[in-house]
Amino acid sequence: MAEEKFNVAEFEKKYVARLQDRSLDWNVLKFQEEIDPKYKRAQMRYIGRGATANNDSNVIAAEHFTLSTMVLPAGCIGPLHLHDDVEEVFFILKGSVKALIQEVGKDEVHEIRLNERDCISSPPGVYRGIHNDGDEEALMLVMLGAVKPNLPTYVEGSPLEELRIQRAKEREAIINGNN
Repeated sequence: MAEEKFNVAEFEKKYVARLQDRSLDWNVLKFQEEIDPKYKRAQMRYIGRGATANNDSNVIAAEHFTLSTMVLPAGCIGPLHLHDDVEEVFFILKGSVKALIQEVGKDEVHEIRLNERDCISSPPGVYRGIHNDGDEEALMLVMLGAVKPNLPTYVEGSPLEELRIQRAKEREAIINGNN
């Protein structure tokens, strides 16, 4: 039996995501921005759909994790949220930001300064967020440790948590191909 020859063109088509083929998605987190304009951020997906589960046929299919970049305009905040099923990694590519960490059931929010090429890994069950408190746009890489992470939760009773409950049903329909 003849062995199939490796096809580098097919490999590249399936496993390479080029910047020139990506676009910033300012709408993926628009639901947060509608609650508060300071939550405005943009995502550029490379591997997998991420926790938002937006359909993006231009990504490398995820097998074990998701990978995207996020544009953080000056003054923006990525609100505190909790992933119950995965760790989440923020790696700062450009700029300086504050990582926000809060234990479940506690009021204190801890701030950790992250500069260019600094990294933070938040384990499941810990609230995490990000604040670009500078005057310049920042850029970060975001990794989630699952192919289809659960939709994150927000601080109990917050407007974002109330909206999350509503959107959870919509997300399931997207994942199941009913949308």
